[in-house]
Amino acid sequence: MPNSMLLRGGIALIHGENDVVTAQRTDILVSGGKIKKIGESIEAGGAEVIDCTGKLISPGFVDTHHHCWQTQLKGRHANHMLLEYIPTGNLTAFLFGPDDVYLGELGGLMELIDAGVTTVVDHCHAIYSPEHANAALKATVESGIRSVFCYSSAFLISEWDQNSTSIDQTPLPDWFLAHLVKLASQKHAEGRVEIGFGWDHFFLGEETNKMVFKTVRDAGVKLITTHWVNESPIFGPRSSITTMDQQSLVGPDILVSHGNQMNDEDATIFKKHGMSVSSTPMTELQMGHGLPICYDPRFEDCASLGVDCHSSGAGDMITQMRVGLQAERGVFNQKYVEQGKNPSTCKQTVENTFNLATIKGARACKLGDKVGSIAVGKSADFVIFDTETPAMICAAKRDPIAAIVLHSSIRDIDAVIVDGVVRKANGKLLPVETKEKELLNWKDIVAQLEESYELIEGKAKKLNYEEATKTVGNAFQLNWNRFPTI
Repeated sequence: MPNSMLLRGGIALIHGENDVVTAQRTDILVSGGKIKKIGESIEAGGAEVIDCTGKLISPGFVDTHHHCWQTQLKGRHANHMLLEYIPTGNLTAFLFGPDDVYLGELGGLMELIDAGVTTVVDHCHAIYSPEHANAALKATVESGIRSVFCYSSAFLISEWDQNSTSIDQTPLPDWFLAHLVKLASQKHAEGRVEIGFGWDHFFLGEETNKMVFKTVRDAGVKLITTHWVNESPIFGPRSSITTMDQQSLVGPDILVSHGNQMNDEDATIFKKHGMSVSSTPMTELQMGHGLPICYDPRFEDCASLGVDCHSSGAGDMITQMRVGLQAERGVFNQKYVEQGKNPSTCKQTVENTFNLATIKGARACKLGDKVGSIAVGKSADFVIFDTETPAMICAAKRDPIAAIVLHSSIRDIDAVIVDGVVRKANGKLLPVETKEKELLNWKDIVAQLEESYELIEGKAKKLNYEEATKTVGNAFQLNWNRFPTI
């Protein structure tokens, strides 16, 4: 791969003041993984020239919340609510060895790249050992994606069969923080992969929380992510946001996922401390979280979009954009429909949605100075759409952003470039190179994933999910009346 490339003659989506996006026919010169020049008739020199005639050049999409290891669980959760997902999805990390985590992670990340995602915040909660973490990180580096790999706490299962389920009573193993600090001290993929942190164990108490947050921040971790949790018997009389505030854990490095039912007190804390939120419309709408808050005016300056679980639905940001936007429009319109009226304008625009998946996503994961828009000095992360496909024809000329948000699909993505390296070309994923210098085609990965899937499914048949649900419910003192059978 040459050190420089020239994207010639494409229509680039350029962010300007107030995040207004304009479509400009231009050349883009890339050198050393960075955008060096944007303009007309740039001389190529010794650069590799990529003809972008008839192509739309977008900033790479930014996915701010994803559990990338769950590939072998795809198809399990078609009709699952949150309570069903926990034992059949989240807790089945118990079945994954390090090799399974590697393959699940690699498969999930390749799905993202195929769909134009160039940056992901990976909340990796399948870490049962240092070897599991190493395997997931290895896959991340080898995939070629830009990642904030969030080394995350998890609810670990110590025993699970047809008769019983036991939750590990030491959710913060001795090796956990030491290994995280070690990884954070190292450089991964020349900085393309950064170590972040995921924490959902606030119930361990203020002293432990403060120790953990100080340790990871002192290690140089720049992003901490957590699932928003409302007040509960096990987590306490306050939400996780209020808990962090009262324990002096908050800061602009906090990225919270979901938060669908967040009250004004939590929203005020967000604004005060410069925190960010990731909304994942598909899973939130399916599993009863509530309406996505990505368009809530309280979070206008800190919202972004994520996929969450590609095991339960589409692992691409185009779908999240479309579902989130139309859900918001539907809710807004309904109150007028009930009055026999029809609103004269759309409340939310396609540009708002596009920004959630690009520049706002980059800011949410504290990478706004590097990615999220096409600008000189930023990393060369692009998703290139073919405007002459049946879906994109005419739409891309009339309104390129509408073409992406409302008309496109993965088949319309011609190429994906991350850090100046082409990862997808002519509509096909390119091989990945392993640490051992082996080239893996997607078909090679498929074969290994299918073998891993069969092994995990074989183990899964020996589990009692009903018993696991009861065990988890009792451990977290769930009010079963809040989970009615309908």
